[in-house]
Formats: sequence, C-alpha cells, structure tokens
Amino acid sequence: MTRNADLDTAWREVAQLARSAGEVAIGRLLQGEPDRGRRLRIDAAQLHLDLTRQRLPGDALAALIGLAEAARVEMRRDAMYAGEPVNFTEGRPALHVALRAPAPSEGPGEASGPARDGIAGEVATTLERMARFSDAVRSGAWRGATGRPISDIVHVGIGGSHLGPQLACEALAAYAHPRLQCRFLSNVDPQAFDRAVAGCDPATTLAIVASKSWHTQETARNALALRRWFAAGGIDQQGLQRHLVGVTANVDAAVAFGLAEASIFPFRDWVGGRYSLWSAIGLPVMLSVGPEHFRDMLAGAHAMDRHFAQAKLAGNAPVLLALVSLWNTMALPGSTEVVVPYSDALRSLTAWLQQLQMESNGKRVDREGRPVEGPTAPVVWGGPGTDAQHSYFQALHQGTGVHPVDFVVVVPSGRDPEGRGDALLANALAQRDALLYGRDGATPGAGDDARAAWLAAHRACPGNRPSSLILLDRLDPARFGALLALYEHKTAVLGWLWDIDSFDQWGVELGKLLASDIEPLLDPARELPADVAPDLRALLERIRGVRGGSS
Repeated sequence: MTRNADLDTAWREVAQLARSAGEVAIGRLLQGEPDRGRRLRIDAAQLHLDLTRQRLPGDALAALIGLAEAARVEMRRDAMYAGEPVNFTEGRPALHVALRAPAPSEGPGEASGPARDGIAGEVATTLERMARFSDAVRSGAWRGATGRPISDIVHVGIGGSHLGPQLACEALAAYAHPRLQCRFLSNVDPQAFDRAVAGCDPATTLAIVASKSWHTQETARNALALRRWFAAGGIDQQGLQRHLVGVTANVDAAVAFGLAEASIFPFRDWVGGRYSLWSAIGLPVMLSVGPEHFRDMLAGAHAMDRHFAQAKLAGNAPVLLALVSLWNTMALPGSTEVVVPYSDALRSLTAWLQQLQMESNGKRVDREGRPVEGPTAPVVWGGPGTDAQHSYFQALHQGTGVHPVDFVVVVPSGRDPEGRGDALLANALAQRDALLYGRDGATPGAGDDARAAWLAAHRACPGNRPSSLILLDRLDPARFGALLALYEHKTAVLGWLWDIDSFDQWGVELGKLLASDIEPLLDPARELPADVAPDLRALLERIRGVRGGSS
C-alpha cells in the first residue's frame, strides 16, 4: 500500500501527543474522563478487557483510532479473512481464521472467498480424521504393536509446532484424559530427549512428529532419535506405524521417513507456525482433552474472530489492545511488555506470546523495503503470579524503567479451605493498585528526622505505572481459545499499523544457515579451512579440545 498523506498526518499527530504524555497521571485521567470506562472496557468472546489504567488520554485514543483508519486496518483485516496474500513477501494467505470457522458463511467474521470455496471442506475433513484417531487412542481401541493401550504421548516440534500445543495442554489440564500423559520435546539438546522419554515404555508410547517442512533440524534429529529409541525397545519398522504419527505440510517427506500416509495429518502452507495450534498441529491437545473440548477451543477463537471482524475500531478489543501497545512504544521509550497470568495453568502463555509477537513483528523495514520509523516488537516477558511478585515485580514498582503490564486473571473455581484462590485474586488486584497508586514511603510514627526521610526514599514507590487487565470468568476451552485469538489479532493489527509483514520470519533462517556451515567444523578429524574467522577458529579449537579430552 502506497503511504498516503492522511497516514503521514495521523502518525505525526500521534507522535506529537506521545511526546507530551510521559508524565500524564493515570489517576487524573480516571477522575477527569467520566466516559473512560465506557471507552476502554470491552466484553468480547467471554473475555473482559480493561484498559482504563493506561497512560492514554482521550485525545490520544481518538488520534490512535484515526491512525488505524488511515492505515486501513479494517481493509487489511478483511483481506486476511478473504484469503488474500497478506504474507506479501512469500505471496501466501494467512488463514488461521478459517481453521476455526464452523462452516462457510456470507456473514462478516467468517472465512470467505478462497477460504469459503475450497478450504472449509479440507479443514472439516482433517478435524474429523483427528477426532476419529483421538477417540480411538483415548478409548484404548488404538493399541501399540504389542497390543497394549497408549499411556504416554511424546510430541516433537519446535517454535509454533511446540509452544501452542504445550500451552494448550497445560491450560486445559483440567479436561485431560486421566490415562494419557503428554510430554513435549523441542530442544535438540540430548538431555531434553532423555527427560522427555524418562519413564516411558516404547510399547505404550505414541510419538507425534510435528514439522511443517519435515526438514526443521531440531525436529528431524529428535525424530531420528525417537525412531532409534522405539527400535531399541523392540518396536520394529512395521510396528512403528502404531507408535509414530506425523503432522506436516510435506507429506512426501514424512512418507520417505517411514510413515504410512494413514498416519500423517497434513496441513497447508498457509498455516503459519505460530498460528498453527488450530490445525492438525493441535493433535496432542485433542488427544488430551478430546474432540468436543478441542472444538470448544476453536469455537472460542472463532467468537473472537467474529468480534474482530464486526466491532467498530473504537470498540474492538484486539484493535484497542494493539493501539495501547503502539502508544506505549511511543510514549514510554525503552518500555517492554510484561504479561503476568494469575493462573498457573497459563504459565507458558508468555513463551507463546514471545514467539507470536516478536517473531511476527520483529521487522525493520516496511512493505516497500524502507526502514520503519521507531521501534517495533517490544520485548515480551513475564511469568505467572504470584511467583512473579517475588522476582521481577521489584523492578516494576521501583525500577527506573516503566514497563506496562498485562494482568491475565482467571477467577478460580470454587473455594478451597486454605483460601488460596482468594489470595490469588487479591494479589492480582493489589498489584494493579500498587502499580497505579504507589506509596510515599513514609512510615507512620517514624517522625520527620533525617533517618526517617532517608528510609522513606528507599521505601517509596512512584506509582503511575500502566497496566491492562484481561479477566476470564473461568479457564475453559472456549475462553482459552478466545484469549489466544485476541493476542493473534492484536499482533496482526500492529503489523498493519507499521506496514510490515507479520506472517513471515526471514530472520529465523539466517541462524539455521550458519549452523549448517558451522556443524561440520566441530569434527576434530577435519582440518579447519583457512578462511575461518580468527575468533571463531579459536573457539572451535577450544571446543574440539574439550570434546577430544572427554571422548
């Protein structure tokens, strides 16, 4: 899209407002903007989003919405839903929304165009195959080569093929089959393999190899190790068909590896890795929670898809979440994004978000190849509360940097005798208040002498630190699906605002290419080429010496 004068004007307006917003008092905004709650609190797809505690004045919000209009966010959203090649560097669509649409429809928020005409049937067929297989494994009808039912599932993947399924299995553990234990293997470190299969019996283990290309190095090496592990456990090549399945867009390569086509669950190349949980990549999730709950997860994501497609910009949850994120990168230079789920079941949410947001938007040039003005893809970090309160929250309250926090709060079900659920909720709400209001540090009754003033300076928390709240009444498959879709769409909106491609990841390829060049140099039997850089040569010689001495 050619940059237009309206877009330039909108960017300048937002930038000017951001330059003067550093010291805006959130408390004054809450008191002085009577309609702030109406504009910045949204209920969507059974999630409650509260953005009122951001350092975002009403005039800045209006300017940001004007920026979204000038950037044609709605047009780009509709193009994504219609199956147009929004991944413009690779000429591919990004149709993760089609993976969770229940049926083709002419209505907004449903897949249309190519998605409606050809993809819906394919998606339905894959889901049905997954459901039949999952039911067979869960019921015990699918048995291993020795006739015993499956007890352990080892999922092998990396990046999007790993982070989404692991997060979902952890988040929905309350719905898991009692006999099946899901284990996840991503790292190529041999110790990771040993931990993944520790205590497993090859005769009762089902391995899922998930790789879009079937050539991802880490996954390919771990798949070979698994095949050797099964063979060592007495499972021959024929019996392996009962223990090893593949999820891939490269069916031919999986067949060449030794899998039967009936044991392969394909997906298409328009499914990006970090958006792939909803495809056959979600097979371990369906095995764990069952087809019905998996479909509930898809339905929750689809409900957020419909909201994203239908709601006006000013009341659109993913759009507002993206605009707040953009505002903070401009108004709070050097800020990062902290995500703290007050639910141990969501402990892997931050790792999933790191890939989603930083791999999607970690770009430096726009559609035309021009440098992007200003930062993109702020660093995402965090971890579950209340653990986080005893580690990095100190820096959030008293550090020199200001880092906005997303509080993802799940209302615990029922009451426990020790009141742990109440304590969890109280801490989440208290931390939001502490970030906002801070304290002056004065100790009651300490007087006003020099020591009291000195101690007060150390105790003081400045407050006025922004936060958002995403509230889930409970953590069920539908709300979990909606939560992930909310962040997916937030990420896409940010990419459209910066005019970058949120659906490619060329930077990931560079390290892989260099690794393939370096690996042969680790062999002590080979002479190092003369053109190896001196610093790398010194390091390789040291590593060769260590490995040679330990062999």
